[in-house]
Amino acid sequence: MLSISHEKLTLSNGLEVILHEDHSLPNVAVNVWYHVGSKDEDIGRTGFAHLFEHVMFEGSKHHNRDYFEPLQKVGGSINGSTTSDRTNYWENVPSAYLELALWLEADRMGFLLDALDQKRLDIQRDVVKNERRQSYENRPYGLAQLLLQPTLFPSPHPYSWPTIGSQEDLDAALLDDVKDFFRRFYTPSNASLAIAGDFESSEAKRLVDRYFGDIPPGPAGDRVGRMDSTLRGEVRVTMHDKVQFPRLYLVWPSGPMFDEKEAPLDVLGTILGDGKSSRLYRSLVYDKQIARDVSVGHYAQELAGEFQIQVTASPGHTLEEVQDVVEEELARIRRDPPTDQELARSRNRIESQHVRQLERLGGFGGRADQLNYYNVMAKDPAVINSDLERYMTVEGEDVANAANSVLEANRVRLAVLPEQAMSASTSSIDRSVMPKGSAPAAYAPPVPRRDRLSNGLNILFVEKPGLPIVATGLVMRRGATADPIGRPGLAHMTAGMLAEGTTTRTSQQIAEEMESLGTHLDGDASREHTVLSAETLTSHWPTALEIISDVVKNATFPPHELDRVRKERLTDLKRIADDPAAIAQRASRALLYGPESSYGHPLGGTEQSVEVMTRDELVSHFNKHYGPQNATLIVVGDVNRDDVLSQAESHLGDWSVAIPESEEKLGGDGYKGTTTIFLADKPGAAQSVIRAGHLTVTRHDPDYLPLNLVNYVFGGQPTARLFMNLRQDKGYSYGYYSSIDWLTGPSALFAGGAVETAVTKESVVETLKEFTDIRRERPVTPAEYAAARDGISRGFSSQFETQGHVAHNLGCLIVFGLPDDYYSTFLDSLEAITIDEVHQAAAWHIDDEHLMVLVVGDRTVVEPGLRELGLPIVLVDYEGHETG
Repeated sequence: MLSISHEKLTLSNGLEVILHEDHSLPNVAVNVWYHVGSKDEDIGRTGFAHLFEHVMFEGSKHHNRDYFEPLQKVGGSINGSTTSDRTNYWENVPSAYLELALWLEADRMGFLLDALDQKRLDIQRDVVKNERRQSYENRPYGLAQLLLQPTLFPSPHPYSWPTIGSQEDLDAALLDDVKDFFRRFYTPSNASLAIAGDFESSEAKRLVDRYFGDIPPGPAGDRVGRMDSTLRGEVRVTMHDKVQFPRLYLVWPSGPMFDEKEAPLDVLGTILGDGKSSRLYRSLVYDKQIARDVSVGHYAQELAGEFQIQVTASPGHTLEEVQDVVEEELARIRRDPPTDQELARSRNRIESQHVRQLERLGGFGGRADQLNYYNVMAKDPAVINSDLERYMTVEGEDVANAANSVLEANRVRLAVLPEQAMSASTSSIDRSVMPKGSAPAAYAPPVPRRDRLSNGLNILFVEKPGLPIVATGLVMRRGATADPIGRPGLAHMTAGMLAEGTTTRTSQQIAEEMESLGTHLDGDASREHTVLSAETLTSHWPTALEIISDVVKNATFPPHELDRVRKERLTDLKRIADDPAAIAQRASRALLYGPESSYGHPLGGTEQSVEVMTRDELVSHFNKHYGPQNATLIVVGDVNRDDVLSQAESHLGDWSVAIPESEEKLGGDGYKGTTTIFLADKPGAAQSVIRAGHLTVTRHDPDYLPLNLVNYVFGGQPTARLFMNLRQDKGYSYGYYSSIDWLTGPSALFAGGAVETAVTKESVVETLKEFTDIRRERPVTPAEYAAARDGISRGFSSQFETQGHVAHNLGCLIVFGLPDDYYSTFLDSLEAITIDEVHQAAAWHIDDEHLMVLVVGDRTVVEPGLRELGLPIVLVDYEGHETG
């Protein structure tokens, strides 16, 4: 059993501190939990806890500006989240900057209200309202959860309102109300601080005491204990949404965290709906094909929990059909306990998930976060080392008993149907001085060992001992650019069909064997490569590699499985029309590259191409592009080189397929017109999604690194210009970024995000302005240049934290043909880039005169304002084709 060593202490003001040392990387994770969530709010004053999640990034007395800036420039990452029960904040930073992270966290704990004013509150209130629109009102099926919560937990239960709050309550929130809420809950005596990573315990204790020790404790408060739902009987609710297909939710109230039924119900959720070999997936999606997707989960919270089954019906099938099958499976599990094989599969999956979470020091679900979870919710961080035991001892009778006692008459049945028409401190330290950090620790990224089998298969291997996890990937240097004209989606369909049957295994056998190992097989085709991958516990790695080998050598593309998968893909393609973000992503590439080109056609194909795609076409694509000479096996983890070579030779040494030379061509000329607005009408959309962009240089261009620095400043992270302008300064958007999709062919630079419908025109104006500014009017400043260079370099080591991270980086070496020691020389190459080269890259490669600006939104609302800009406006469909 894994053991996460740690030490716990409590300061005189009540702050609980947990320390976990790990010196494997020069990084440290700081994680703070406040024991306050939406359940601690009052009716009519909801959304305060989530609002503070945002406000607490905006500045405090001694650092009266946003919290992203000082951490981004030292290579850190930062985020937070709010649930019904707690609010957390975390920073992952190079270990040299532990003091900086603690200084910032302590300042917002002790001195936030000194900096909170009406303007700051108003901006973040607008950001939260935009987040609500983006997460609920403008997302397919997003409003369902807003209906489920008050029905499952009738008022005045504290879980009857959503964590994000209501628009009305947010609008009504007064500054004094918000400040009073902070004084009650955001205090040392209501907080838990976990530090994990590369630090010395004595020094960490000194810093914690220095910055947190004199912050006054908060008022004592009464904790609400277990509070069961008052729901009695079945409540049926029907709602209409702008979706293509009906969805069924069956939800039962259950007990709280660490209740005796939590583990059996979690296991039940895995047996019913986790993976392709689960009961409901096999019955609804695979056998009967009356549903497109199934999701089952048990979500235990501090006061109560819920068990939820969610099923989306396939075209032509009703929710009544779907529910009949669900009820049959529920009756069966109540009557007949799960088999030993199902229990073993479930235990392996739960154990694998637990171990993989512990790979990471910080972030959501990492070691620091888990230590805080067990400290706050179980009152003992040591439970991190024992909690898995209750899942490993669950028996079949426990699962059946839990199903009988919880999945009973008290439940909510929700049917979502398509619309018919669519305080001050006496501290003795000077908190105004920001800690500068010590000299960053040197980090040498792993250089892979390269081997080659006699059949031409390349092997890249990195031994990474520690946790018993192995990441495996088989990478083929062929992707969607090989799709023939008129057959977009062929590479994607071929990759997706690999695990649907071989000469020795059926589709269900492949799914069941992989899921029994606690993992699943991912097959994915991108533009320029295809990868088959899995992450497993070390003990299961040889079996997983054998299955991967069987799939890539012996795929048979069974006709009946193709028919099933085709129906699923067609359903997915129809559902794109429900999601403005998916529409924008799909149409923007088509507009930039050309809808029929190799880089612009949709990866997943079109309804027309998928409908007529034949098995012979899949077999032909497979034979042309899958072979050992074109493939590289990546292995990263807790195995040695001899084992890797032995297993690779055993399972892949006899792979002997001759494949022809690639004939891939880009096709299409790319967008070259003057700046034009392309408008895709999404009637009734709560937000507009904007994607503005142009083509730029390839991954191999000498300006790759300078242009990365430009993008970092432009919109690549939360202190970039686009984000600061449209979210922080104006509150137009929840998140507004830029990115470059690097390719060996022309790469695509995109900028945008979802914005409030009423400010669509203004958001386009600001986006165009930022393009012009960074190219000519307001070039990257010396301070921005230094922050970008330092942010990338100091955060470099965090890209190698887990086996999966390392495997991904090795994949980049293959896809882009980079030398094996590329990452060893990366920092020196970055350091050599001058600000003049950055300015030159922006001037040469940012094009503010030939922008494709796609807006997906309600045409009747946004078009009049957009026409005021005086730019050409072209109406397009959801595939990027002009409509008039």
